[in-house]
Order: sequence, then C-alpha cells, then structure tokens
Amino acid sequence: MTNLDDYIFSDVGFEDLTTSLQSDDEFYDKYVTLKIYTRERLILSGVLMALDIAKKFNCEVLKIGKNSDIFMPKDEIFSIKGRYFDIHKAWKLIQVLFEYSCKISTYTYDMVSQIKKANANCALLTTRKTFPFSKELCVQAVLSGGGNIHRFGLFDSVLFFDNHIKFYKNFNEFCEKIKIFKIKMPEKKIMVECGDFDDFKLLLSYDPDVIQCDKFSLKQLQDCLSLRDKSHKNINITASGGINLDNCFDYAKIGIDGIVTSAPYTQGVVNLGCEII
Repeated sequence: MTNLDDYIFSDVGFEDLTTSLQSDDEFYDKYVTLKIYTRERLILSGVLMALDIAKKFNCEVLKIGKNSDIFMPKDEIFSIKGRYFDIHKAWKLIQVLFEYSCKISTYTYDMVSQIKKANANCALLTTRKTFPFSKELCVQAVLSGGGNIHRFGLFDSVLFFDNHIKFYKNFNEFCEKIKIFKIKMPEKKIMVECGDFDDFKLLLSYDPDVIQCDKFSLKQLQDCLSLRDKSHKNINITASGGINLDNCFDYAKIGIDGIVTSAPYTQGVVNLGCEII
C-alpha cells in the first residue's frame, strides 16, 4: 500500500456511510462537479497528488493549474467531474491536501521573495523536520514555492551537531577529524553546526564545506562573514534557529549564503472553499 493509499483509506475506510444512505436516491450515481476555490492569495502545490486522488475515484479533471502558479482570492484552483458518491469521497481528501500544501508553498514563496530582495545569492533551505508521514507533500510544496531542501534526511547529507561532537575529548579533537571525513566521503559536503563565535573561529582553520551558525545574532554573523572573507572564502556560511518570514530579510541582507529553517511547515492552512454542483 502506498502513502497515498494510506491517506485515502484513513478517511474513506471501507465505505462512506453518509452517502451510502442515499444509494436509493436518483442522484446517487449521477455525474456532479466539485469546484475548489481560494479565499486568499496562494501559490499552488500538491497538484500531482490531487490528480492521483481524482484518478483513484474515476473522476475527470476539468480544471487545475500547475505547481507554482499564483491564485488570487475567489479564483477556482481545481475542479473535477465524477459520480456523486465518488466525488464525496474525493472532496475532503483533495481539499485538505491543498490546504496544507499550499500554505507551505505560499509561505516559502514569501520568504524567498524577501530573501532575494536582500541578497540574490542567499538560498532558502528547509530542514528535514517535516511533520510525520508528510515528507513528500512538504518537499514538493517547498519546491513549488521556490525554496530548496537543506536535507531530505540522514541518508543524503552530512551534518554534525553538538550531540555528535560532544563525545570527542574536546572540540579540537573533532575538528582534527574533518580532513578524515572528507577522505571517507569525497562526494559529500561536510557541514558542521556551530553554537558560538570561538568555535566558529576554530572551525574555519579546518575547512569544513559549510558552517551552520545556530542562533547567532546578526552582529555575530557579520563578524563570522568578515573573518571568513579574509582567508576562507570557499566555506559557505548558513544561519539557522528562529528565522522566519518576519526576520529573514535582515539575515539575508548581511550576506550569508543560506537560511536554514523549518518555518514553512508550521504555518497552518490556507483558506479554501468548495461547492458540489
């Protein structure tokens, strides 16, 4: 069973009890149309999943945009035609999918817009901290909003946190291992999260590929960039920790290479409406 099948079964189960009570009514197996519209500006995402759901219930797609399309209040974003009992099964599955997905893509788009105004060379990078069982949805939504992915998971990237580093005798001992890590995985960038300026200064001399500065103030980040630019311009500097739509412009403006955030995943849902006719 696929993730999509699980999603469908979690709502539909074995039968839609409400519409099953209408099986004797003449409209039960007649064709009707579901229209979903937005009550707010949004960036569309989740299109492929919505199409797969429609197909599962033998519905004909009448209208749908492309991922990354911009829709304004009252715009129709999706419509399908199918039998009455099938439309009712597909209805909330598709609407809820769009509500969550489009909120992520819209918030991502707005963050990217602010970041690029401040620094065209700064990337928005979302973390692997998606809400459970939703990684495919979240990743597609971020990409639709113009963002990039910091890490898909543990399997695709190398990032050392304090919980890795503290098991060495001291920070210097860990830093000495960086050149060995690079030999072991020459095709992967070695990223290290750093929590204070003294550790940052020491890390620079060991040439990790990326230093992720966690919860640094803007002034501290400026000092980090100045130090990096003197002799280690090959090292990328990213910022993480509490960065969102309200403050991303300020972080990007100082010249960092990337902003690492989970903020797009936690913004709730867009306001959608629908009708079945």
